[in-house]
Order: sequence, then C-alpha cells, then structure tokens
Amino acid sequence: MKYNNLLATLITISFSCITVNAQNEATVPEPAQEDSKAAILNTRFSNLPLEQRQRYLELRAEAHRFFSNKRTFETLMALHEMRTIFDGDPLALNLLGAIYVEFRDFPKAREIFTNAIEIAGEDPKILFNLAELEFCDNRWSVSIERFSKLLIKIEGQSDTDFSRLIEFKIMLSYLALSESDDTDVTEEKKKEYLAAANKFVNKYSYLVDSPFYYYSNAAMAFYKDDKTAGSNWIMTAKRVYLNTPGILTSWDDTMVEFGYIEAHYGKHHSISAEDPE
Repeated sequence: MKYNNLLATLITISFSCITVNAQNEATVPEPAQEDSKAAILNTRFSNLPLEQRQRYLELRAEAHRFFSNKRTFETLMALHEMRTIFDGDPLALNLLGAIYVEFRDFPKAREIFTNAIEIAGEDPKILFNLAELEFCDNRWSVSIERFSKLLIKIEGQSDTDFSRLIEFKIMLSYLALSESDDTDVTEEKKKEYLAAANKFVNKYSYLVDSPFYYYSNAAMAFYKDDKTAGSNWIMTAKRVYLNTPGILTSWDDTMVEFGYIEAHYGKHHSISAEDPE
C-alpha cells in the first residue's frame, strides 16, 4: 500500500512551527491568537528543558524519515520515545494514525486522527488525512463530504496542487459510487454520480501545471475499461514530469489505492521507447 508515501508528503502540520535557532534555543513564532490551540501546545513545549526540546525535535525528524522509508518498527520506537518527552503533538498522532492505516486498522486510525484534530484544531493537513482514511476505507460518501469541506477551508491558499489532488479524490469517489452495488443506490442516482465525476475531467486543461489533466483522463479511461488509453494517459504524465517525477507520487499512490493501476506505474516504472505513446 502507498498511503505512507502520501502522508510523508502531507504530514507537516501546525506544531511543526517549532524550530531550533542558531543559539540552540527552541523557539516558536508568536501566534495570532494567544488562546489558540497551537499557542497552548507551543507554550507547553517551550516550558520543557532545552535538552529535552532538542532531543524531541531530533526524534521527530527521525520518525518522519523512518516513516518515509517504510521503516515502521523504527517509526513506532521513535514515536514512543517522543511521547515520553512530550505527549500531545499532533504530528506524532498523525504518524501513528498513518501506521494504523498501513495496518488496515481503520477504526483505530480514525480515532487517532480525530484526537489530533481535537488537539490541534482543524489543520488542513490533519483534515486531509482523516478524509483520506475514508477514501482508503471505501467510505465514498463520507470521503466526498470531508474532502469537499476541506476544499472550502483551503480556498484561496497557494498550494493549488494540493486542492487539485483533493478534487481528484472526490472524482474517484464519485466514480466508485456510480458502480455501487448497494441496493439503495438507484440507477438514476448512479448516473448522477457519474455525471458529477465527469464534471471534474475537463475542469483543467494540459496548460495548467498539474497532473490533474492526465490522471483524471486516465481514471475515466480505466473506468470505461479502456486500459490502453488509461496507460497512455499515465505515461504521458510521466513524460511531461520526467524531470520532476516526485510530483506524481501522490497521484500514482491514489490510483494504486483505488485499484486502477499497479505499483509499477509509479516510482518503479521507467519510460522507454517501448512504452505506449
């Protein structure tokens, strides 16, 4: 499963504002609202001895690196030591929740992510992880609801590809609903879901610097069981982003998780003259 790659990209959240300056003092920027949850966390952290703060930040960096490299046991060990120093860091909870997703223990992951939101407030990265959990758990209607609310929350922010990835997941959720075998979902409703998904396909053209255009068309091709066309769209994206392949990681992981492509289309797939045009 590729969920850990996605979380590694999106796991920087509010409490990560803590840094160590040149004088080796743990510092945090002044919050806009002193009574905010982030301010409370930062105050608690700043009250720790300097040595503990430095060790904690080292452990957090290690945990993130371990998780990115799929070293789950080491991540858990780092998280355990982190929590002996400072308990209540939303990032630590985020990582722990991601590990439970890797274990496919969705109820436990949902509990942990919800706890992280209660501690940190509605940070977009945590909200994304909670919505992504519903996506991985095939709870398509809940996935759409959570991702849609997140889109509204981040509207106008600069990370536009983040929002387009969210839109892509909403599109895939609609496609899944259009093929639902739930007896309560009528044929008319399935058509509505498919129409909703189709609205996303042409939302952005190839002129927009985003993988959305290629992956949305690929998803629709796979939906229509046209694997050749779907593969062609994926490989076109690989060529367009040949010099920056890391941009495609989350998109590939999403398609793998959804079941439309196999892992070899992602990081381990190389483009050659024999690939489809």
